[in-house]
Amino acid sequence: MKKNYFYLIGLAIILLLNFLISYLTKNHTTENINNINLYAILKQSLHPSAIFLLINFFNKKSINAPLFSIFIFALIIIEFIFRYFKEKDIIEYNYVIGMFVGLLFVFLIDWFKDKLILDIK
Repeated sequence: MKKNYFYLIGLAIILLLNFLISYLTKNHTTENINNINLYAILKQSLHPSAIFLLINFFNKKSINAPLFSIFIFALIIIEFIFRYFKEKDIIEYNYVIGMFVGLLFVFLIDWFKDKLILDIK
């Protein structure tokens, strides 16, 4: 299987999962932002995986998961800095937990890609 097909199929699966979770949680809203919400964590965990697959699909040379995780950590830090300057003291735990779970998914996708591509060759 070519790498581009792998990334395209993975991106389609993640977009489908994101749509299904959005459909299931349409009426599920929480009053307090600091409550741990499993649906919000699952939806947020799909974002780094989708970005990883999208970048690798359009890039000729694929990036690896550790380099991408540094990019995501920088993104989280920058977002928290902007939240600090807007004087918002509430930390969204669902966002942070979801991003870390998403990074685990990225490492899993990268490992699966290496196994699948090496086994076919």
